Amino acid sequence: MASTITRSPRSEKALPLLCRLRMIIAAHHPRRRHQGAVCLFLLTLLGAFVLGSSKVLHAAAPEFPVPTWLDKVTVSGQMNINGLPSSVQYFEAYRGLDDLLDFYRQQWSGGRKNKPGYREATIPPWHIISNLDGQYLYTVQSQQDGQFGIKGYLAIADLKDAEKNKDPGKHAPKMKGSRVINHSTSIDPGQQGETLIIVNEFSITSNSEFYRNYYQQRGWAKLVDMEQKQARALTFKKSGQEAHLVIQHLGGDTQIVMNVVQHK
Repeated sequence: MASTITRSPRSEKALPLLCRLRMIIAAHHPRRRHQGAVCLFLLTLLGAFVLGSSKVLHAAAPEFPVPTWLDKVTVSGQMNINGLPSSVQYFEAYRGLDDLLDFYRQQWSGGRKNKPGYREATIPPWHIISNLDGQYLYTVQSQQDGQFGIKGYLAIADLKDAEKNKDPGKHAPKMKGSRVINHSTSIDPGQQGETLIIVNEFSITSNSEFYRNYYQQRGWAKLVDMEQKQARALTFKKSGQEAHLVIQHLGGDTQIVMNVVQHK
């Protein structure tokens, strides 16, 4: 299986929208503000692997190699991105991008047939380098942070436990004819979350009315109903669960980014 990171045209369009959703969620939950940046990593992987369910990263996964000058923190040790069990860490450092990339080029230099043991890609402003080691895919996603620093993500994905699912997000509420184009889950202390990107051909108004009716008819309280430019943000809450939605036009479609959090 190739270790190339594939870019989806939809993922580039979805990026600002999902980031906006994460910012709305973070505003209600400051302790999760740092996790909001994971949207960038999720969408970089969009379309790279099979769609699937909810296994977590195998406990035997080795540590991610890092230079001594890198400061990192775990974002989620149990995340599932399109059916791929993954662990994700966020990092920052007062070094240049070339310092980081050169470290991993040397770390993963052992390739075959005169080819390097890593793959590189650039999706501005992100630089991505990845290495496939047995069943584990290691990915570094980094960008410049101000004039003198860098920031980004480290991820280990367990390819062995990847599962195929022809209908990801089947249980999620959606209007007839809608398609789920991205599905991810995460498990963190005291809570678990699920994020879906859904597209359809209905208007923002029709989708907004559908989700208002769906949640309120099932006893969810509406916390946010905010109109933005060519978009609407909705938040509902019920018995330790919260559903955050951002609905907007992208190209000829309407896209719904749905994040559902369940507190344990």
